[in-house]
Amino acid sequence: MRIAYFGSGTFSVPSLRAVLNTDHEVVGVYTQPARRAGRGGHVTPTPVARAARQAGRDVIECAEINSEEAVASLRELALDVICVVDFGQLIGRSVMDTARLGAVNLHGSLLPALRGAAPVNWALIRGLERTGVTTFRIVEAMDAGPIYLQATTEVEPEETAEELKARLASLGAETVCRTLELLAAGPAEAREQDHAQATPAPRLKKADGVIDWSAGAETICNLIRGTWPWPGGQTSVHRAEGRDVPVAIAAARPDEGARAEAGVLDEDLCISAGEGRVRVVRLRPAGKRLMEWRDFVNGYRLRAGDRCG
Repeated sequence: MRIAYFGSGTFSVPSLRAVLNTDHEVVGVYTQPARRAGRGGHVTPTPVARAARQAGRDVIECAEINSEEAVASLRELALDVICVVDFGQLIGRSVMDTARLGAVNLHGSLLPALRGAAPVNWALIRGLERTGVTTFRIVEAMDAGPIYLQATTEVEPEETAEELKARLASLGAETVCRTLELLAAGPAEAREQDHAQATPAPRLKKADGVIDWSAGAETICNLIRGTWPWPGGQTSVHRAEGRDVPVAIAAARPDEGARAEAGVLDEDLCISAGEGRVRVVRLRPAGKRLMEWRDFVNGYRLRAGDRCG
């Protein structure tokens, strides 16, 4: 089949590499334009652009895939299918219609659960024990198209969003290739989603990481896992001596036996929650490097009775 590949972020890279290693003909790799990033403001290409060029492929950097110019260029490719993974732009009807079989998307959840831009984060924040990936035919409603294939995986107990996303990207690459084989074999059945079971997974905001210490310890730790590496579990440490310290908690474990008011450090330097307590493992003070909790406690001279929140 003749395929145009649309991708931008790190989640897309394993699928791109897998598709390039199939017998299908990838006739175009489309990605978001390079942008300035980092403190130096250097122009940085997308992860997919870098991976494609490493594989010796040309890349089309496209700021608006639904523009007349982009649609015209796609029509000239005589496409069988468009493969979309972590592209970062909505795909309009005019783009879908440039390929004989339309556009296929890989999504990082078991649809119809967790429709939206951040399914991996919200799977952890909501404490799901199982998640997976879905390939589906793109329609005009977001993440609502008929499903081709799904693959499931158990969520590891202390897995962060960064770690789970990497695992799902690899699982997704296999699922994308299986889907392309299914489409190449002839008319492929796709089952409609049960839209009544749909749940949202909107793009994260910094405020989504703010910790409510009156919540249960397990709920707080799920939030921390689901928001790492950005924005992280956001809180401030109020010291008896010195200034308050804003921090992003990177890793923590729930523990039983709250011994103080919610948000207060106890004698073990765990943080009491509404139910149970939180044993912090690693955190990043604002403007500082990631560090171990014990080093933070010693360096900032924390003691029982200091508060968070």
